[in-house]
Amino acid sequence: MHTEDQFIKKYHSLNEQEQLDFLKGFDQTLDQVLAHFFLLIATDTNTDDDIRIEAVSILGLYKGDYDDTDIKEKLMTIINADDTEDDSLIVSCINTLSLLTVDAQEIEWALTMIQSDNYSLFQSAAFALLAQHKNHPKVIEALKSLVNDKNYGTSAQRELAEIET
Repeated sequence: MHTEDQFIKKYHSLNEQEQLDFLKGFDQTLDQVLAHFFLLIATDTNTDDDIRIEAVSILGLYKGDYDDTDIKEKLMTIINADDTEDDSLIVSCINTLSLLTVDAQEIEWALTMIQSDNYSLFQSAAFALLAQHKNHPKVIEALKSLVNDKNYGTSAQRELAEIET
């Protein structure tokens, strides 16, 4: 049996608290099989939110060498279901996005989130996504557009100043 199969089998043999503890102890680079497994946990609305949050965190912290497009799409689906999903899960999804590769779509989404009247924790996490990728040309544009923002202008200026030094 492969290591991934053993890991998945072990996880499924545990009760809810043990599953959470098991995930908290995870500390290896993900391969495609385990990334898919954690994505299934993260998107399963019948799973405890704390377990889902831990799975989402693992997807970002231990990302391996594989295309993360599907992961980003699924995380965005969770984020966009903010009327039914737990706020902590949404913030965790945004934080995980900041650890993955970003393209113009995620950058535009983050800027829109920051400029909206959404929950301030969501906005702060979206700004952290921009700050994490501040050397990306589209992020630089986004930060420049935020320089005069009432809530994020000072932070945008600080991030831009760090790029210039």
